[in-house]
Amino acid sequence: MSTVLGFAGGAAAGGTGMIVTVAYMAVFFGIMWFLIIRPQKKREKEVAEMQNKITVGQYVLLQSGEYGKVVDVVNDLFVIEFGLNKSVRIPVKKAAVAAIQEPNLSVGKKVDPKAGTRVVENGVEYEYVEVEEEVEE
Repeated sequence: MSTVLGFAGGAAAGGTGMIVTVAYMAVFFGIMWFLIIRPQKKREKEVAEMQNKITVGQYVLLQSGEYGKVVDVVNDLFVIEFGLNKSVRIPVKKAAVAAIQEPNLSVGKKVDPKAGTRVVENGVEYEYVEVEEEVEE
């Protein structure tokens, strides 16, 4: 009779362990959903909305890094004009558009800064200082 009670007690403990395992798996899946899947779906939705808002005349940046001007929209394709030559027009799928962005074609003037000057680049402020090097002979 003790073996029957021992066996039943072991089955109850095994059932509790199974419930705990399933609960851990559910919690793990919930965490993965909120950390990975949900933000990814949100980003995909934002990109799809951006791609649907593109109109003729806007400059776009493709995922390949090329800039072009949209000259026509046909179903799920954009006809994009590349470069300064107006005759280069290529149909591109909407999914290939990464952003609505004009190319920055201005030539920046590079200046060799002197010690003590402050420069702001991309929102970061730098100060140039003079550095003396020791040369061992």
